[in-house]
Amino acid sequence: MNIAPRQLRMFLALAESLNFSKTAEQLFMTQPSLSKAIRDLEEALGLPLFERTTRSVQLTASGSRLAAIARAVVGEYDAGLQRMLSSAEREARHIGIASLPSLAHVILPQVCAALERRYHLPQITVHDCSNDACIQRLLNYQADFALASVAPSHPDLKYEEVLRDRFVLLSCGPWRQRLKPTMHLDDLVDLPLISMTDASTAMRYISAAYLQRGVEFRPKMQFDQVGTIAGFVKKGLGIAVLPYLGMMPMLSLRGLRLSEIADGPVRSVGIVTRRVGAPTSVALAAMEEVKATTQGLMNKHPGWILPPS
Repeated sequence: MNIAPRQLRMFLALAESLNFSKTAEQLFMTQPSLSKAIRDLEEALGLPLFERTTRSVQLTASGSRLAAIARAVVGEYDAGLQRMLSSAEREARHIGIASLPSLAHVILPQVCAALERRYHLPQITVHDCSNDACIQRLLNYQADFALASVAPSHPDLKYEEVLRDRFVLLSCGPWRQRLKPTMHLDDLVDLPLISMTDASTAMRYISAAYLQRGVEFRPKMQFDQVGTIAGFVKKGLGIAVLPYLGMMPMLSLRGLRLSEIADGPVRSVGIVTRRVGAPTSVALAAMEEVKATTQGLMNKHPGWILPPS
């Protein structure tokens, strides 16, 4: 049995007016079409709903009983549809973004502030995690897009580079006096370097740069969190080697010195999206804000943050 809500509405409208011509006009359809729809409903139910004569139309006893049930069914359908639409509206205002922590810290606050101004009560979820975890969340539909620093090789994803940032050194205490404003990779071999762990993309970039020189990169210390690195650098226990964007949260600390690595690696930063499916309007707006924010960073920090290649 396949009975559509529209058929029930036709039945209830006719049960109210008991006039095929008026009901057809009210429903913006022809009288023959209405008659056929009622006959189809009667056949589906296996019951006559109306007694028709040349002069009048009357509900049958079964039709009267079923009209009450139909009103309840249509009412519940309308209420359920409204709940679904309300949920869809809430879902349309939700966005999930997967991002490396360093990018989330520098880029996403401005992006989310812009979304707050543009949309009423947007629901924003930020997954700040490793590059691999960002990609996995995107593939699992837990995020609308990802901010990553390595272009994924997955065939279902696409990567749009939005900027590149250079690797730099950050020092304090006695090491602050020993470092020059401009250093080279060969100068760093014997220094007590502090880096992210092997799982990070930052470590992959710097390790690859040394492997090209036939040298294995062996930092003195490795940490998962930039904040931890900052604490050790502040105590003079080592020199941080990180991408500039990852270093930005530490630049406000007193007594630190920033040095460039003239021949150091350059990290790519981009937006990763799924190839299949259209992004929501909120996701599109967020990606536009990411590009505007990264453009602002390039303008504010020229030489450190570079345009896409």
